[in-house]
Amino acid sequence: MSATKILVVEDEVITARVISEELTLLGYVVTDTVTSSEDAIASVSENIPDLVLMDIVLRGSEQDGIAIATIMRQEFQTPVVYITAHTDDATLERAKNSEPFGYLVKPFNEQDLRVVIETALYKCQMERQLAEREDFLSTILKSTSDAVIATDRVAAVTYMNPAAESLTGWTQSEALGKDVTEVVQLIDENNGDEVVNPVSQVLQTGQVAYLNDYTALIDRYGIKKPVGDSASPIRKLSELIEGTVLVLWDNSDRRKAESLEVEKSKINRELNNEKELNNLKSRFIAMASHEMRTFLTNILLSTDLLEEPNYPNDKRVGRLKRIKNSVIQMNSLIENMLTLGIFALGLSNFNPTLINLEKLCLEIVEEIKLLPANRQNESIVINFSCHGDLEPTYVDHDLVRYILSNLLSNAVKYSQNSVNIQFRLIYEKGRVTFWVQDQGIGIPKADLPFIFNLCHRAANVRNITGTGLGLAIVKYAIDAHGGEIAVESEVNQGTVFKVTLPIS
Repeated sequence: MSATKILVVEDEVITARVISEELTLLGYVVTDTVTSSEDAIASVSENIPDLVLMDIVLRGSEQDGIAIATIMRQEFQTPVVYITAHTDDATLERAKNSEPFGYLVKPFNEQDLRVVIETALYKCQMERQLAEREDFLSTILKSTSDAVIATDRVAAVTYMNPAAESLTGWTQSEALGKDVTEVVQLIDENNGDEVVNPVSQVLQTGQVAYLNDYTALIDRYGIKKPVGDSASPIRKLSELIEGTVLVLWDNSDRRKAESLEVEKSKINRELNNEKELNNLKSRFIAMASHEMRTFLTNILLSTDLLEEPNYPNDKRVGRLKRIKNSVIQMNSLIENMLTLGIFALGLSNFNPTLINLEKLCLEIVEEIKLLPANRQNESIVINFSCHGDLEPTYVDHDLVRYILSNLLSNAVKYSQNSVNIQFRLIYEKGRVTFWVQDQGIGIPKADLPFIFNLCHRAANVRNITGTGLGLAIVKYAIDAHGGEIAVESEVNQGTVFKVTLPIS
């Protein structure tokens, strides 16, 4: 380690020589001894000493030692220790303002000189390290992509890095001293409501405050920018809050990514829907082709037989009934396919109106009994009952009619010979429940999870005609109401369907 270099500025030659000898004995290197301000500046520029011992009163110089020390501090960052006999208040005040590293009063001994020099050198070293750290931190803050804004204890801006200038639209020189809420205006991204600046919260609580999700900053030019992160307190050693530091990062890219992800999900859903519709279309075509072919075969076979001149008259009525039933079933199939297609494509209109449910239920019961297939069956019994306090009922008339007609028709169809159906309407607070209970063939346990799937039919339906579309449409109609359907069934014991719909 090289010896410390010291410049001595002293207008008394003998005193300067004595100080130089003492410095040499202490192991320091004296670069020069000068007596005037001009020579002092020149010597510092030429020799670059580590420390200057400066006399305050320099006779014959245009400037005194304090003025020279100030120049050295500003232009060369050279530390200065004053050596003087002057201790008056005015001189001390001027000396302090020049930021010296020591003040040694004449006369002094060798030990006093050594202590003040080593103290000054240590302070100088610490100051340089601190300056290096500040430069290092400043470089980090300037190069970081996060916006950093510091405030004092009254929320006035004291610092902004370039990222903060870019984010807010304010330059540091313009923002300094302004209230942070003027520079950083925050709103809720979703509804545009003003959001409390977290700096105020930090100054009140002394705790770190985080921004809520979907917070946006309105910059100086009115542009909305999604932001995130937090504000933290700046404390002194006494734990008193000196100010805050607000860190913000621009969420614009993240929002764009989220939007792209949402758009991607939307496209995937649409592709899946398209795929599902294509599958549905294929299944429709396959099922419809099979069912239509069956109906048309029955019609063609019956018409061929009726055209025979010798076909018995007593069988003609039966053949005509077969033709009529085939046409009815084919018409029902087409209507179901059209209805299901409307639901699958999302084209159905949900149109709730105020209706009399009890009256509607009674109408449907009579219609079921009067269907051509049921008209001659005098054993059909549908016991309808209404329970609870009647409430204003808003439901979709056509959809509810379809739901109840389908469930009651199925109950009749799958009850075989003895048709005894319990049909209940129950009013509850804000909703209604329909119970349709039969004593028919029931549904096998393995089929229960799939009965609302398209074209699914239970394993025990045998020769009972059907397409497997009705319950799928019922489920769509219930979902349109935001309702629920549940089913309980045992083979050869019957089935209970429970439909619950909101009515407000």
